[in-house]
Amino acid sequence: MRARRTALTAAAALVAAVCTPLLVAPAASAAPAKLSDDFNGDGYRDLVMLGGEHGKDGRVTVVYGTSSGPGTRVQVLHQDSPGIPGAVETDDGWGTAATTADLDRDGYADLVVSSPYEDAGDVQIRGGLTVVWGGTKGLGPGTVLNSPIPPQNEHSGDVFGQDVVTGDFDGDGDADLAVTSNSTAGVVLLKGPFTRTGGKSGWDSLGGGYGYLAPDNLVAGKVTPDAATDLYILGRDLVRSGDLDLRAYFHRGGSAFTQRAAELRVPDDGGHQGGDILAVGDFDKDSYGDLAIGRGYEAGDGERGYVTVQYGGAHGPDTARKQARFTQNTTGVPGSSENEDYFGSAIAAGDVNGDGYADLAVGAAGEDLGAKRNAGSVTVLLGRAGGLSGTGAKSYSQDTSGVTGTPETDDLFGASLKFADYTRDGRADLAVSTNEQLGYEDRWGLVHFLKGSGTGLTTTGAKAYSVTSLKLPYDRLGGPFAR
Repeated sequence: MRARRTALTAAAALVAAVCTPLLVAPAASAAPAKLSDDFNGDGYRDLVMLGGEHGKDGRVTVVYGTSSGPGTRVQVLHQDSPGIPGAVETDDGWGTAATTADLDRDGYADLVVSSPYEDAGDVQIRGGLTVVWGGTKGLGPGTVLNSPIPPQNEHSGDVFGQDVVTGDFDGDGDADLAVTSNSTAGVVLLKGPFTRTGGKSGWDSLGGGYGYLAPDNLVAGKVTPDAATDLYILGRDLVRSGDLDLRAYFHRGGSAFTQRAAELRVPDDGGHQGGDILAVGDFDKDSYGDLAIGRGYEAGDGERGYVTVQYGGAHGPDTARKQARFTQNTTGVPGSSENEDYFGSAIAAGDVNGDGYADLAVGAAGEDLGAKRNAGSVTVLLGRAGGLSGTGAKSYSQDTSGVTGTPETDDLFGASLKFADYTRDGRADLAVSTNEQLGYEDRWGLVHFLKGSGTGLTTTGAKAYSVTSLKLPYDRLGGPFAR
């Protein structure tokens, strides 16, 4: 059984973006939240999981943080939840993507959930975002942010929100949102701060031109050393042969954010997929962020998969520096490349051992373990002077001592990944999603939590979460995770 792939969105709608300022939000009275995903302000990050369904559409599960990582307090959100706008309808895609930030500068992080296929009035697949506001008790009521792009007609929405990320893109100190759109805008910038009545400081188009198909992969991070957040957009374009060519488009944060600053060609054998395949981290600790791209489903290499890294420089991607490539045949990396391993099907960047170098977790959802096909594994590549290396790399699976469960066919361990410091010890911890069946015909999914340590990722104190352990009346738990 092949790992699931996220379908590419339809061709862009033929509508021009007219960038008109909207309501300006009032000045905030509190300092913004210190952590972008601390919804109740207790100083610990909260874990957001998007996998699962509520009736005919999606739901989001939040596990609130403690000093030892995500704990046992759980909140489930969907469009039937009190205070959440809208209604549960078939295939709205509520929870397709999510990101977190303190959008109204009240000291509590907020959750942004996309529903790209939502109809708005008579306009089909208009899409939209739901902002669920944080507070002393955690996440509360929500506000809808609709697409600012005028619809072409009642049958042509712009699928607003196939992906969404947050950052201070214009460098003014407020959190903004970058959102994909199936219009000629390509990606829309919504400018903060935001209000609970739906106000914002304005919006802008990033100009489109991200390929033949609308972009559906975004990653935000610090690439250049200034205070503003930078953005990479992954898109595909037709070449003379008629094939699709993968490209990463770079927008540098600041006053010129809407102008494209650089463009990278990425080797592509026709196996592009959505999901957690982009990450930014400073792998060589030179103060410039580096871009990693997971290429797990490359048809040209038997879908063995690999990861490519473009190192950063003072003005963005350092194109004078050759892209690095890592596979399971790279010296020091455990295992070996085999057909349909899908190495790079998910990736995440974080400093797992606290040495100041970002490290990279790489999922291989199709890895076979003995006779168990697609059991899955995760390999952690360590950053160091000169960049990522296979030296010291370690692999983890449900065969690893301390990891809950046992390898089974189609578990897909590592299908989704999230690196963040949940225990507040200066080291990134790793959340890993797996498709494991829980002994019941209709109950699936384990999310593993492995802590960072001075020697790297450890299974000491490892946790696992399921619909059973969290006492949820649902059938499925897991990633992807909010970014």
